[in-house]
Amino acid sequence: MLTWLHRNFVLRPFEGMVKGRNTFRYWGELERTQWLSRTELEYRQLESLRRLLSHSYQNCPYYRCEWDRLGLKPNTVHTLADFHDWPILTKEAIRINRAQMRSSVPGQQMIAKATGGSSGAPLQFDLNLESHERRVAATYRGYNWAGAGPGTKQFFLWGAALGDRTWKQYAKDRLYDWLNRRITINSFEFSRAKVPEFNNRLNRFRPDVIVAYTNPLYAFAQSLEELKQIPYSPRSIVVGAEKIYPFQRELIERVFRAPIFETYGAREFMIIGGECDRHAGLHLTTENLIVEVVDDQGHPTPDGEEGNVVITDLTNYGMPFVRYINGDRAVAGFTECPCGRGLPLLRKVVGRQLDMIDTPDGRRVPGEFFPHLLKDFPAVERFQVVQESNSRVEIRLVLRPGWDDTSRIRLDAELRKVLGSTIAIDVTPVASIPLTAAGKLRVVVRTSGSASELTPSANRTK
Repeated sequence: MLTWLHRNFVLRPFEGMVKGRNTFRYWGELERTQWLSRTELEYRQLESLRRLLSHSYQNCPYYRCEWDRLGLKPNTVHTLADFHDWPILTKEAIRINRAQMRSSVPGQQMIAKATGGSSGAPLQFDLNLESHERRVAATYRGYNWAGAGPGTKQFFLWGAALGDRTWKQYAKDRLYDWLNRRITINSFEFSRAKVPEFNNRLNRFRPDVIVAYTNPLYAFAQSLEELKQIPYSPRSIVVGAEKIYPFQRELIERVFRAPIFETYGAREFMIIGGECDRHAGLHLTTENLIVEVVDDQGHPTPDGEEGNVVITDLTNYGMPFVRYINGDRAVAGFTECPCGRGLPLLRKVVGRQLDMIDTPDGRRVPGEFFPHLLKDFPAVERFQVVQESNSRVEIRLVLRPGWDDTSRIRLDAELRKVLGSTIAIDVTPVASIPLTAAGKLRVVVRTSGSASELTPSANRTK
């Protein structure tokens, strides 16, 4: 009852009347369309795609120039299969052409965003207000499958805002948490020494759901079991930001005595897919996105084979993302769920796995901290974090013009806040960062060997 009251008499009026957003209306639409047949959803996808391509060609100089060069016209796309021959959009192309990718439609309100750069290269981009509202609505639906819809009481073990916070920013954060009935525990501050404090806060708050980064929650669960501390058991747990492995799921569900619901998302789109209560796979946000798995030439990967994730955002008319390769890997094959929803299931996300960094004073810092921090340094083109022993960490930076002593001092200060004073930190400008044999950039590299390395044999509690 309290959830329903808070949702309808606090959140809904705030979103609609105070902020003037249509988020709840879009959420209602998505709750209805998820039950359409897959054929109907694909028809709607095609119609949305044709409108997006037409808009992009007419109003975005980058796309008009690129597609004219290749002899491509929006009116030639008659099926979703016709779209498979269109060019792939890379992060580098966005960095170079961001201004030309923006829509020239006058009066369109835009929101500037930045990715955390878990691929090792932060990215700045833009979106229009309606697109933002529609992706928030999709997150409402995805979390609602886990019993974590708006108005539920939520305990977030997540990356907190970095940098010095003014009292106004702090007050805004507290208001936002109150509006959403949640508390946020900074996962970047996690250490074994903080386990009793984190557990006490969880037990006092007694949430309906825990929402967390996978790695910190797994480390938290490990420590709780080792210390024989009993945490409060929520109705469900939502994990995101990185792939969860079966051995992690088993331990977390055992310790917290609650089912896990995996989500797959990206800063560029928010939620891409999520589990329903059948746990048969990740339902894709088909109404907002076209998700493909392709080979290195941009062609569809055969079912059962691993490929690159490519996404088209059907709602972002401010700065369209058309066949954008986001750096993730997945196994091709879109199946149906026994729940009856028409939303296809992505067979398997391989994703990126970021190691945790250990410090001499017992902190275990999730790898997501570094993309979260470095996205706010525009002069950082690429980065890599290397730890060869617990006493030292090296931050390798490929820099653009604009890096100065002020940037270095600010970076050092932010690193110290989270990594502490007992670890040596080397910030090293480099000309380039080598890729792996598979052509990937490892963002966080541990060579020292620790309990944070994600292999079942190393992480299972005996």
